[in-house]
Amino acid sequence: MKTLILAAVVGLAAASFQFSANAADPKRAMDEAKEHGCLKCHDVDKKKVGPSYKDISAKMKGKKPEEGVTAMKAKPVHKSVIQKASDSSLKEIMTWVLSL
Repeated sequence: MKTLILAAVVGLAAASFQFSANAADPKRAMDEAKEHGCLKCHDVDKKKVGPSYKDISAKMKGKKPEEGVTAMKAKPVHKSVIQKASDSSLKEIMTWVLSL
């Protein structure tokens, strides 16, 4: 019985760690987006020059952040932003966008 309880506790701890490792800090991701100029063309709720982050999230539902970063890198319009941003920053922004 103790083994079963211990296994359950370890499983829950691992699951919560996995969730927090994949969750984006919205404030930090928004700060990254602002720093790299993403908010000049995108907004959370409404279309600007580019689609809203919520529209991007809906379009990419079920995709991994890495897939979103790859798609973003494939667009020539993002070239100047990508040169200035690290992959970890782009992944953090995309993780947040996909969580919307």
